[in-house]
Amino acid sequence: MNAKRAFYAFLSLLVPGLGQMAAGAVARGIYILLGTATLWGLTVFTAAQRARFPEQVYGLSFAVLTRLFLAALVTLAVLRLVYEAVARRLFPTDDEFARRVANVLFVVVAVVVFSLSGPMMLQWAVPPGASRSLYTTVLLIMAVVLAGIWWWAVLDAWALAEAKARAEPSPSWNGFIALVLVGTLVLGTRIVGIDLPKAIREYKETGRILGDIVWPWRAAFDYEATELRATALVQAPCPEGETGPPVNEPKEGEPWVVVTPTCGDLSVRDTKGKLQYGTLLHIRGGGFVPGKVVKIKWENPIGNEFTPRGLGPTEIEVGPDGTFESELYIPDVVIPSFAEGPQIHKLHAVQPGALRFTGKLSREMKLALQAMLESIMIGLMATFAGMLFAIPMSFLAARNLTHSLRTSPQGLVGGVFGLVLGGALGWLLARQVAAWLGGLDKAPVTVALVGFVLVLGGAVLGFRLLGAALDRLSRRLPGWANAAIRYGGFALIGAALGWPLGLGYAHGILGIAWDPAEVAAAAPDFARLGAGLGALAWLYLAYRWGDQGVVPIGHWIYTATRTVLNVVRSIEPLIWGLVGVIWVGLGPFAGFIALTIHTIAALGKLYSEAIESIHPGPIEAIQSTGANRLQTIMFAVLPQVLPHFTAFSLYRWDINVRMSTVIGLVGGGGIGFLLIQWIRQVQYEHAGLAVWLIAITVSTLDFVSATIRKRIV
Repeated sequence: MNAKRAFYAFLSLLVPGLGQMAAGAVARGIYILLGTATLWGLTVFTAAQRARFPEQVYGLSFAVLTRLFLAALVTLAVLRLVYEAVARRLFPTDDEFARRVANVLFVVVAVVVFSLSGPMMLQWAVPPGASRSLYTTVLLIMAVVLAGIWWWAVLDAWALAEAKARAEPSPSWNGFIALVLVGTLVLGTRIVGIDLPKAIREYKETGRILGDIVWPWRAAFDYEATELRATALVQAPCPEGETGPPVNEPKEGEPWVVVTPTCGDLSVRDTKGKLQYGTLLHIRGGGFVPGKVVKIKWENPIGNEFTPRGLGPTEIEVGPDGTFESELYIPDVVIPSFAEGPQIHKLHAVQPGALRFTGKLSREMKLALQAMLESIMIGLMATFAGMLFAIPMSFLAARNLTHSLRTSPQGLVGGVFGLVLGGALGWLLARQVAAWLGGLDKAPVTVALVGFVLVLGGAVLGFRLLGAALDRLSRRLPGWANAAIRYGGFALIGAALGWPLGLGYAHGILGIAWDPAEVAAAAPDFARLGAGLGALAWLYLAYRWGDQGVVPIGHWIYTATRTVLNVVRSIEPLIWGLVGVIWVGLGPFAGFIALTIHTIAALGKLYSEAIESIHPGPIEAIQSTGANRLQTIMFAVLPQVLPHFTAFSLYRWDINVRMSTVIGLVGGGGIGFLLIQWIRQVQYEHAGLAVWLIAITVSTLDFVSATIRKRIV
């Protein structure tokens, strides 16, 4: 028996998890193998990211990891042998607590040994000069972790064979899980770029910014100020051949500021946020009050004024003669691509005087209040519009209401053809009505609503009428006629569904690798192939259901509706916001569209789950009186779900108000649009106003919605 255990352990030493598979625990072995391989690959990838071109050092990273792993594995094996020899002498083998203490001591000793031997292992494993291209510390730690996993797999294979021989439960996964977790945290720390020393060293600037955000109320009001101000003009960017505005001249008896040069390039932030400095400006000023501070402000071409941070001193003490000198890099200012003409910025030297509180709201506070009201209305309107569409969809997505919807194969054929025919007739009638009304250009809302009602109504009416008619007719037709309708209709339905799928496969899947001209030439053949395969698949369904079969059409409706709701709900509102901005342009209407789409999917899911959880008794009682489906929903379903619908809708309004601030980041209107602008302009006090208004509004809405729910639910 020991030979079998040793064989399993040897197999896991060759390939982690192989011994477990040989011992019969195939799933356990696969998990161990996949976990080890994944950590190995992630380690090679992560360690190579230090190089400028990581793909060129993946091989080097793999080689260094392999050497470090072998060294760690040998070291771990030696430590294990020493541990076994010492543990048998010091700790009783039958004492569970003593065994756990021994294991903890082994881990501590292993950590100490690898910490001391780590530099020597790196010196042996890493080629000269390669440390500049690899994160060697990550490789060392992960080599030790992988060696631990490898050795655990060996011991686990031995213990698994022993447990099977004694008919005992399989050994615990705790060691493997702990090692995988440690490895994942090490890799995650490197990938995320966590740098605690930097965070501790550079806390001062963050503290100042947080102070502006936490208590921004001075920016909420206007103050009458006596200040000395001087302005210089600067052109940025500076096209070739431009000289910029004329240089100011010092003036007697009033503040002045001189900036050279007056034409330069903007600072730029790369994709990683690193600032590349623009042109350095030399600043001289005079005519100010000696001994007091002058503040440097920057005003962009559209009139937004801010304090440039990290580009030079912005608060300078005036000398005894009323003058000062300083230097400042031109800030990073976003210039729209559609901007025309010279982009003239203003540099202000401002020496504040005494301030007097006026009690009037500042311009920024008024903008924030207006934008907050806009966000509330976006959330409210999106919630209301979403409810209108989500309620009917929720009944289609409720399993307990749709599972009873069944029809005969002939009824399905008639329903599908009626759906197409009714929708086509509705479309033709809608086009005629649109022509009478003058088209979309003259009456877009009326034309759209009429077209939607006619097409949808015609499709539903055609489905119900033709489906029911053919179902009744099939009961009087001979068998061969029913078979012809069933097989012929199913073949046409399958071909109609397969044709666009074949086109989609050609243009989508094949379009990834094939030349567009080849795809265009082959697309008709794939469409025909898709139509043929679709027809064959549906012919099989026709054969399977037979003449007296029942088609679970309710299950199809449920699955299709749920799938649509899940897909739409899985796409973040921010993405829908981008779609809305592209559709209708910047503004709150785009935010309304984004939140409405997401609200329909979210509320549809919540409503349908509420419907599925209702008590079936009232439904059975109503149906026993001969009530139709609509009457059943009105008198048995709605009274049970209305409280839940109300609670979900109020909660969604709360969510939409909060989400409207995020939608504003992509131009969807609301206070989020102002918030991102103020953050980009380093106006943290104004951003703090927006944050406070958002927090106050959300808290108020939460209190109001809780009160309403308490009264209704």
